[in-house]
Amino acid sequence: MKTAMKELVDTIIRNADALTMDEEARVLRHIDIAINKGYIKDIGILRDYEGTEELDATGKVPLPGFVDAHTHPFQILLRGSLSLKDLNVHPIWLKVLIPFEAGMSEEEGILSAQLACLNMIRKGITAYADSGGPYPDVLGHITDLAGIRGRITYSTMDKSSFESYYHRAEENRALVRKWGTSGRVQGYYSIREIMTSSDELIEKTFRYAEEDGARIHLHIAEEFSEVEHALNRWGERPVEYLYRKGFLSSRLIAAHSAFLSDYEIQMYAETGVNPVHCPTINMTYMTFPKVPHMLNMGINVAIGSDGGSYRGLDMFTEINVAMASLIGNYGTPYYDFGSLKLGSFLRMATRNGYLAIGENMAGEIRPGYKGDIILVDTRKAHLVPLYDPASLPLFATGNDISDVIVDGRVLMKGGQVLTMDEEAIVKKAREISPQIMERFGWHIN
Repeated sequence: MKTAMKELVDTIIRNADALTMDEEARVLRHIDIAINKGYIKDIGILRDYEGTEELDATGKVPLPGFVDAHTHPFQILLRGSLSLKDLNVHPIWLKVLIPFEAGMSEEEGILSAQLACLNMIRKGITAYADSGGPYPDVLGHITDLAGIRGRITYSTMDKSSFESYYHRAEENRALVRKWGTSGRVQGYYSIREIMTSSDELIEKTFRYAEEDGARIHLHIAEEFSEVEHALNRWGERPVEYLYRKGFLSSRLIAAHSAFLSDYEIQMYAETGVNPVHCPTINMTYMTFPKVPHMLNMGINVAIGSDGGSYRGLDMFTEINVAMASLIGNYGTPYYDFGSLKLGSFLRMATRNGYLAIGENMAGEIRPGYKGDIILVDTRKAHLVPLYDPASLPLFATGNDISDVIVDGRVLMKGGQVLTMDEEAIVKKAREISPQIMERFGWHIN
């Protein structure tokens, strides 16, 4: 009897109990996932397919890759250098972080980008949005080689004491046109902060983004001094000003969005803004954003690590902090501990993150969606037994991620990163750390 030919695809995940992260957050048990030409082709018992690359998911849980929708790759060389006392040097981004970035050499920028991308692969972050840095081109090239999705931008500003670090909207326009707005790595526009940006820069940035079909990344409503600044400058709160000017839209990634009035939240809902909740830093440095209210209004809330200098790039940790803090703050006073469902947090870190960065066909495990999938190894003492895979954030960390796939390409297999020289990057980071700290000391003292 003649054996039927099997259809060849790029990658197959076998023997999986997969967490889909669709609206129902279903668990599909004992299935295979076929990925071809970057997209999920089929799901089921796939005996008629053969993969060029095959992963055995026995004892593992596949789920969509994480999206770090607000991060700082060029601050990662400061890891562990900032104490909680230092975090109270207000505003830390202006007094410490921007000066550090402004003084960064290109060699340090290359290493910082490499270390950030390596960390992201290891923690299952398949896509990220950088909020702006000194060497976006460098970051773009390294991201491309690493194989993950990246959104890169200059740290745009024209009002601060560090004139050497000024970047104009025209620089981001050149970046956007070089990298495009549809590839795995894309150029973005940004406003670092309204307090360091002139009206002209803000208006030009939003106009260029609209003309070029690009997104904008902005720190907004992250501290009370910013609200006071806006009231003194425009007689309006920050989001009110942007709304009146017609700048709010689904193109905007609004990092932190911590100090919002209910009226401003209505503006987000009306215009489709994508706020990004950064749980640990918001709890350490800011306040409790009105995430339940925003979700109830249908707003696409994503999660970011704000990672680099004072946060690890671990989205499981950020989800856990978000659950504990938001349910405690918004649920406890009303004895409503179901005010936010567990699946909502996972969805913010996956599907919502992809939507925020403009990837509408990603962030779920379903045919036709992009093949960005991570596998969590649940054969560990702290994950046994695991009756419901949706409960992973209660127990798992980024260290439990064993395999990472982006666009159907395997970037990490069995805990080994395939697209980057991990040993060389870590060795270089250890060697360079003394000179980093020698230069960094003056920023704090």
